[in-house]
Amino acid sequence: LEAVKEAVARKNLTSEFNPTTCTVKSDGNLSCKSGEETVDLIVESNGTRPTGGTVTLEDGVIKSETLVFDGSTEYVDESGANKPELVDGLTPVIYDDELKQWKIANTTKDKWYNYDEKKWANAVILSETGKNKKVGDALTIPEKPEDIKNSDVLALFVWVPRYEYKMPETVEDKNNPDLIDVNFVSKDENVSTDGYTLHPGFTFGSDTLSGLWVGKFETGHIEAKDYHYLGCQDINCQDSDNIRILPNIYSLRYNNVSNMFYASRSMARAGNPFNINSSTADTHMAKNSEWGAVAYLSHSKYGKEGEVYLNTCFNYVTGVGAFSASDYSVAWLNTGSNLKYNGTSGVNASTTGNVYGVYDMSGGASEYVMAYLTTASTTWGASGFGNYAGFTTKPDDKYFDGYTKGNSTDSEYKGHSIGETEEWYGDLNSSIQGGLPWFTRGTTYMRHNEAGVFAFATDSGEGQEYFSFRVVLAPTPYVE
Repeated sequence: LEAVKEAVARKNLTSEFNPTTCTVKSDGNLSCKSGEETVDLIVESNGTRPTGGTVTLEDGVIKSETLVFDGSTEYVDESGANKPELVDGLTPVIYDDELKQWKIANTTKDKWYNYDEKKWANAVILSETGKNKKVGDALTIPEKPEDIKNSDVLALFVWVPRYEYKMPETVEDKNNPDLIDVNFVSKDENVSTDGYTLHPGFTFGSDTLSGLWVGKFETGHIEAKDYHYLGCQDINCQDSDNIRILPNIYSLRYNNVSNMFYASRSMARAGNPFNINSSTADTHMAKNSEWGAVAYLSHSKYGKEGEVYLNTCFNYVTGVGAFSASDYSVAWLNTGSNLKYNGTSGVNASTTGNVYGVYDMSGGASEYVMAYLTTASTTWGASGFGNYAGFTTKPDDKYFDGYTKGNSTDSEYKGHSIGETEEWYGDLNSSIQGGLPWFTRGTTYMRHNEAGVFAFATDSGEGQEYFSFRVVLAPTPYVE
C-alpha cells in the first residue's frame, strides 16, 4: 500500500491523476479509474504481491482496500472498523433473512458484517453437534427454553470495534437526544481527534484492544429457570461449562456478583467446552465502561439511532422485544414470533434495530456490572467486594471499574454511560452509595419507561430474582 501511494504520487508529477478506484491485476499492478479514463499504474514493491482486489482512494489518500493473495482474502467492510478478531473458539456467522437462521459464514466471500449498514459482526461458539456443520450450513438455535440442550450453538457474541466519540454539544430534549459522533480507530492510536474522546471500554489493564466480543444476550444456563445457584468462587468453576448465551432461554439470575464474575472467568479455564484458548482470549463479566462502549455505539449512525425497545418478558426470557418504544405491556413465555429477537418487532430491542445487534440491554433483568464504590464501608474493609457481593479477595484491577465518589454522574467518568447520558429517554439514574455500592444496568422490565440502554441503578451485590449479568470476551491472553 505504501508502494501504491508512491506510484500515485509519481504519476501526478507528469500528469493530472486523481484515481478513485483501482483494480489489482494478477501481476500486482493496478488498473485505475481517473475521471473518464482508465490508466494502468506500475507498482514497484518487493515481497508477496496481491493477485487481485481493489483499492479505493480519495485525493490520493487510500480510504479502503480489499487485497487478494493467491485467489483468496478475508472480507473487510469499508466503515473503517477494526476487523473482528476471530480468536480460537469463535466461528463467524451471517443471518439468512429467508430462512430466518444463522449460517456459518465464508469470510472470503460473504459480506458477513457491515457497520455502515448497522450489521455488526456476529460469531458463535459451536456445540458438539454444531462442529459437524460446514461453511454455509444453517445452525439450530433454541426456539424455546426447553430446546436449550439441542442447540448447535453454545453462545453468540457481537464484535464492538474500538472507537473515539464526541457527545452532542447540547441536549435540548432528553427524550430525543442527538446522535453521538463516532469514529473507528485502531488499537495503535493513542491520541484522539480534537474534540473527541477515545472510549475507555477498550482499555483492558495495560492492553489496548481493537474491539470487544460482547455477549449478544443476557447470560443463561442449561439448568436456569426459576432458580439456579452457580456457587463459583474461583476461576476453575466447572458449572461455568453449562453457561449459554442464546435467545429464547431463561436468563440466569439469583447469583451474587462474585458467582457471576468467577463463572465468566471460568469459561476460559483449561479444558473448557467453549474451545476458548486462554493464550488468545479472556472471558470476564462486563464492566460499566464496556456497557458504555455498546450503549454509545448504539446511539451513533452505526447503531439503532433511536430508543432501544424494552425486553418485556415476565419470564425473563432472552431476546424478547416490544411492539413500540412505549409498549410496557408484559410479554409471556409463549409470546408471538413477532416479539422474538428475529421477529419484525423483536429486532427493535437490538442495539442496531436489526438482528445483528446486542439484546436485553433495556429491560429483561437488571444486569450487575463489575463497577463499584471503592470507598464503601463493609465488613471486608473499605471495599465493596466484601459483604453481599461474596468476594474474599479483590480481583485484578483490569476486571472492574472503581468509583471514588458517590456522585457517579461526575463528568470524570466519561464513556461509562452515566453522567454524559443521564436521563436520556427518561432512563433511571441512581448514584452509588455506601450501602448499595454495586452498579446495575438496563433495569428490570418492571420499571417500564425507566428501563433502557442508558439506565443505571445500584444495589448491594447480592443475588436476587431480577439480577443477571453479561459475558465479555476480550482478544487478549487470559491470566490466572
